[in-house]
Amino acid sequence: MKYSLSAKNLVCRNLENKAGYCADLLNPQQSKEITGLLRTDSGLLSTRFNQVVSNAVMQPRILQRFVVDYFAERHSPFSLWHCANKPLDDEALAELQLVRQAPVIAMAAEVKQLATDEKSLEGLEIKAVHNADDLLAYGELIAEMQNCPRETAQIKKFYRQLAELPEHKHSRLKYFLGTFQGKPAATGCLFSSADALGFYDLGTLPEYRDRGIGSTMVQHLVNEVLRSHHKHAVALVGEDQQDVWLNVGFYAVGEVARYDFTPERGSAHIVSDAENSPLDDDRQSA
Repeated sequence: MKYSLSAKNLVCRNLENKAGYCADLLNPQQSKEITGLLRTDSGLLSTRFNQVVSNAVMQPRILQRFVVDYFAERHSPFSLWHCANKPLDDEALAELQLVRQAPVIAMAAEVKQLATDEKSLEGLEIKAVHNADDLLAYGELIAEMQNCPRETAQIKKFYRQLAELPEHKHSRLKYFLGTFQGKPAATGCLFSSADALGFYDLGTLPEYRDRGIGSTMVQHLVNEVLRSHHKHAVALVGEDQQDVWLNVGFYAVGEVARYDFTPERGSAHIVSDAENSPLDDDRQSA
């Protein structure tokens, strides 16, 4: 695999597929695609589940017409993930109440090149989520890592509704729950698209950080990927957590800009996932 623009596109396609897949689980057929832009609408008041992914530089008026006005009419927040190499105009987006967040780094790898030392951590158990109770516990952890009460409530709502669906309805999402000394402490998710497995939701509760739990979760998920049929793996990670991924065989392939829109709060914004849920002493992946 050549680590170039094509590899970054692989990351962004996985992000697009996951955004549309998660939104459609609760709010079918409400996603809309125009040239260079995918708008997903989960029906929730959530930047996490209302995601807009752009692969081209859009004029502000286009973003306003097809994205900002759409969500503003619904009094709903959303996040914009800009994958094109050419940046957007931050000042113009700020006028549309789109507030830039910390950037994330696109990472990619050939699965055959991934490797871990398969270390274990005393007191930590990581298991795949297969029942409604574990899925609810997973959602509770994700919600607890947020710094916004509304986002917390919406995340819990998503997982409550997801827990009511048969598992095969969301089979492309593989959730993993880490318990430390018997208590839920960490999360991780793999999303399967046609051309890659994507890593998401990697986070550890604050009281359990700096123990190696996050990096152990990454290695556990890498081992899951090594047993899969996929040829490529991708991730979106905070700038200061790249070493965790480089150590298992990923390469950085570009930057993805993120903007948050919260209509009720004007210029205020929901803290992004990469800001509030570090992987131990590193930032959480998207």
